[in-house]
Amino acid sequence: MGGHAIAGVVWVGLLAGGWMAFAYWGQHEAPVRGCEDPGDTREIVVDTARDGHFYLEGAVNGVPVRFLIDTGASYVTVDPGAALRAGLPTGLPAYFSTANGRVEGRLVRGQTIRAACLEMSGVTVAVSPGLDDVALLGQNFLRRFEVLQTARELRLRVRSGGSQTPDGRE
Repeated sequence: MGGHAIAGVVWVGLLAGGWMAFAYWGQHEAPVRGCEDPGDTREIVVDTARDGHFYLEGAVNGVPVRFLIDTGASYVTVDPGAALRAGLPTGLPAYFSTANGRVEGRLVRGQTIRAACLEMSGVTVAVSPGLDDVALLGQNFLRRFEVLQTARELRLRVRSGGSQTPDGRE
């Protein structure tokens, strides 16, 4: 009788653990808050992802990309495949210092970037190998906002005196 009770407790534990894992891994990323009325966006709030980073769905020249918000990156950066899909011209040769060392790429001026409901034109985009399926949302986009980060969320707030939807040129 005691063995059956232990087996029952083990099975209940396994089922509960499986249910919790399914609930955790099966849920989608939380939506960005603040984009409910894109014409009047002053601030967006991005929740931390499961890996501890902050991501935004966006676009380069209207072509969808997933941005990792990278306050250490100088430029909005995409890999060559994303650059090709977005129709980026060749641009100027450039070298970039990355976490993996120095890499050769190129800089393409005058592109349109959308991150969630924030859109900006005239942005220089770096094209660099090794990014795989994520683009970097770097300082040449982020510097137009106050960036406030806590352990659980990141806020991008339009700087005082800025336009509602930043559309500045570099």
